[in-house]
Order: sequence, then structure tokens, then C-alpha cells
Amino acid sequence: MSESERPQSIAFARLALGLAQGLVLYLLYRAASAHGWPANDRALFAPLLLAALYVPLLASQALGTIRVATLLVWCAVAAAAIAWAGWYDRFHTIADVTSPNDILPETLTFVLGFAGLFIAQALVVAGDRERRIVARYASYFEAAWKQGVQMALAAVFVGVFWLVLWLGAGLFGMIKLSFLRELLEKEWFFIPATTLATAASIELTDVRARLVAGLRSVLLSLLGWLLSLLALIAVGFLCGLAVTGLAPLWATKEAAGGLLTAVAALVILINAAYQNGEEARPLILRIAMMAGMIVLAPLALIAAYALALRVGQYGWTVSRLVMLYCVIVACCYAAGYAVAALLARGRDGRMALLEYANIAAAALVLLLLGTLVNRFTDPMKIATDDQVARLRSGKVAAADFDYFYLNAETGRFGRRALEKLTTVKTGKDADTIRTYAQHALKRDTPEAAPTEALDVARNVAVYPASRALPESFAKQDWSATSVDRGAIPTCLTLAGYRCEAVFADIDGDGTDEIIVITMPGATTWWGTVMQHGADGRWQPMGDLRPPHCAGDIEALRAGTYRLAAPPPPPRRDIVVGDHIIALTLPEMAPPLCAR
Repeated sequence: MSESERPQSIAFARLALGLAQGLVLYLLYRAASAHGWPANDRALFAPLLLAALYVPLLASQALGTIRVATLLVWCAVAAAAIAWAGWYDRFHTIADVTSPNDILPETLTFVLGFAGLFIAQALVVAGDRERRIVARYASYFEAAWKQGVQMALAAVFVGVFWLVLWLGAGLFGMIKLSFLRELLEKEWFFIPATTLATAASIELTDVRARLVAGLRSVLLSLLGWLLSLLALIAVGFLCGLAVTGLAPLWATKEAAGGLLTAVAALVILINAAYQNGEEARPLILRIAMMAGMIVLAPLALIAAYALALRVGQYGWTVSRLVMLYCVIVACCYAAGYAVAALLARGRDGRMALLEYANIAAAALVLLLLGTLVNRFTDPMKIATDDQVARLRSGKVAAADFDYFYLNAETGRFGRRALEKLTTVKTGKDADTIRTYAQHALKRDTPEAAPTEALDVARNVAVYPASRALPESFAKQDWSATSVDRGAIPTCLTLAGYRCEAVFADIDGDGTDEIIVITMPGATTWWGTVMQHGADGRWQPMGDLRPPHCAGDIEALRAGTYRLAAPPPPPRRDIVVGDHIIALTLPEMAPPLCAR
């Protein structure tokens, strides 16, 4: 449809949608700032926010592309789906869904929600255009890439839009006029202005459809030629792997993630080279496509093997389950592409199976996304059940189990599992399980009053055994410490909680600090370095945060570590073997275990 043939109502509708979206988002922002309705009910706020953020954008893109009836039905379905995702995000993350705290969905929900709606809209647009449930591949290609280019151009347009406005504010500021800067900082202006600019950019790219198509063609051509380079690298990597073996790959501890990233890049570049499959490609590009499609299979299989080894060692976690879904999608692409490469026909390299594989993978992604938002196949629930089963079966020692993981990473399922573990009375290490589970829950809940007299010396096991806690440490009233109570190990404030203590002169002043070790598992222990101050009181100096390397805690207990010298103010690091257990001071990011 040419610009002269387009109804002006489409442009007005887009701008009205953008303005309405901005007003709704502004009202939600105000509610969140004032802690008023609906922000005081996160079960309502999160769905409203996601729906207001994404549904108008989808509707604006689809206007004039599909029939009005289809558009209305699709927007209703999209709103219901993303609202459910927002509600479930808050439901499974925090046990009490009526609490007013933590009203924003997790970042992963924003990202995966957008990805799912993007894929679904491409399928809907292509199907409506051809009046078929399953459209031709060329229609899917056209719809998906048009949406993608429009989104990218909209992001650039909005960014430049704000750069221009802030440039203007800077110019006026040079002559002591601050009205424009003050206006740009007002929420009632910048939120609707951003959504209106987004709607305008979509309208402009829709009017100049030929220019967008030309830009897309140039972009895909450039990406397609990069396939030759990546395919060569992938083939070289597999050849090198045949020489070095898998041991160096496993040593990275990131094998699955790196291989899946390579698979994703290959899939994108293969599709950039293939495009809609209706154009002939140069010989070198066809060879690169064949090579890339064939190497996908070994890369995906090695990633699956790496994940299986990790799960066999440490069980399922939320991140490993998400990785599993990525492996499933990668294997879908790999299988389809390998068969398509082997059965490719004609000089133009037309590969019908590649097209079917892309469509099947899109449907598979939507199906897998659906498993994330129900309590039966929720990765948080599966991970919780698996980890607890490993603990109760004895695969993981009670002292080595990561109880804090259940509290911090598996939402309501993990916290409910911890609550059950606090009542364990039978089985091996029942006392240890109860104590550690209580400790993990206390990190996120108000501390209960002790049921017995507090005896710090009894709570703390000292290494080496020949030493004892200083009396000033054992008798200190920790409730009067002028720091956040969460920074004080629980064994110093509540009876019945056990921890360990070792001595080390961290600050190099000739007087030992005390490292209080809680949750003393092999790699999951947490160390709090306590320093004796000039006022005679002990205060937290910093933390030794997990994850740690195997053998670190044994070295601290046995005193076989050394301290880096000379001490860089205000502390020196602990050295075990050839790596450092770095002290994390307040406001610092936690260190990584690196050899």
C-alpha cells in the first residue's frame, strides 16, 4: 500500500495508542511512587505494568497489517497471556502474593515475555495475511524481520529524539534558562513523550515500507557474509576439540553456555544468508550455509552432554533448567538443519526442511515459555524438588548442601521446602538439616526470640582447636552493634546456631581478625571478617562470599593458607594454593573463584 493510499486513521490511531500508553504508564509510575493502588497489590500491579508496556506496542505494529477483528482478538489474547505471566512472576517469587513489597516483575519475565509476544505476533500476522493457520515460510520471514527492523529503528529514533531534546536543554542552560531541562525531568512529560515518539517511529517506518525493506535486505546481506567466517571458526573449533579432547572445555565451567551462544549465532547468520529462500546465493555462501548447518548438531550435542554432566554432579537448578530449554531448542534447529543440508536440492539451495525447522522451533519456544508460568512445570519447583531429594537421599552431605539457594533462588517453593526441613526429625543428619534450614530462613525473615540462653563460645567452633575466642568477642552484646543486623552472623545473636571461626591478620596491623564461617559447605560457605576496633568493639570488616573453590575451607581450618604481602590498605587477600579468596568490602561486587 503506497503512502497516498494509506488511510490517515491508521496514523491517528497509532499516535493515540502511544499517548494512551504513556498516560497509563505514568499513572502506574505515580502509584508506585506513592505506594497507592494498584501498586499496593503486586498481584495486580505486575500484570498491569506488563500489559501496558507491551500490548499497545504490538497493536501499533499490527495496525493496518491485519484485519481489525483479528487484531482485537490477538490483543485480548496477548494481554491475557502477559498479564498471567506478570501475576505468576510475583506468585512464584514471593510466598505471600498479597504483600505490597517487590511489585516489579523479574528482568527475565520482561525479556521472555517480550520474546514470546514477538514470536506469536509474527505467526498471527503471517497467518492472517494468507488466511491460513500455517502460512508460507516467506510470509513468516517477512512478518518477523519487519517487526525486528521496526523495533530496532524505533529504539534508534527514540534515542536520537532524547539526545536532541537534551541538546536543546543544554543550549538553553548556557544562557541561564532551565525550563526545558526541568520539563524533561518531569515524569508526566518524559513517559508519554517516549511512548508517543515510539508510536511515531513505527508509523514512519510503516509509511516508508520500501526503505525499511531495503535496509533489511542490506543488513541481512552483511550478516549473511559473516556466516562464512563463523562457519570456518566452528569447523576449526571442532577440529581443535578432536585434538585437545573435552577436558579443556570442561575446565571453563561454561561449556554449555558458550556452545549454545555459538549455536544461536549460527542460526541467526544462516537465516540471514537464506532469507526467504526465494533467491539464488553465491557458491561460497551456499558452502558456508551447508557447513554451518552441519556443525550445529555436534555443538548442540556437546552442550547437552556438558549440561548432563553438571546436573549429574550438582542436580537441577533454575538456571540449568533454563539451559535445558535452550538445549532442546538448539537440538530442534540442529536436527532440522542437518537433514535440510543433506537433502538440499537445486542450484539455488532451496531447503524446505530448514523452513519447517524454523516454524517448528518458533512453536517449540512458545510451548516452553508456557511451561515457565505454571506451578507444575515451573523450574523453581522442579529445582527445589530435585535439590531436596538429593539432600534427603544422602547424595549431598547435610553440611555441604546450599540451603541459601532454596531461599534466594527458588521463590515460594524453596521457602516452603526450607520450612519443611526445619521440622525434619528422622533420618541421617536430621539435627544438622534443621539447624541449617532455620539459618537460611532467618536470612530473609524476622529473627525469632531465642528459646535458650545465648552462649557465643558454645555456638562457635574455633580452628585451630588450641585457640579460643577472645573474651571481648564472646561476651560482646551484638544487638548494640551499629551496623545492619543482617551483617552479623546468626550464631552470634541466636542460641542453637553453629558456625566456625579462624584467625588471620587481614589488615596487617599485627592483630588477628576473626573470620566467622557460616554454612560451612565445601564451596558454599560464607565468611564474615570481624575486626577489633579502637573502641573495643568488634565490627564486620567485609565478607568472603561464595562460590569458593574446593579445598578453601579446609585450608582455613588447617592454617595452610598465606596472606598476600605487603598488605594493600585496608586489607590483604587470603591466598590458597595459586588462587585468592578475596575480601569483599562494603559496596564492592563479590569476587569470582578463579584459578
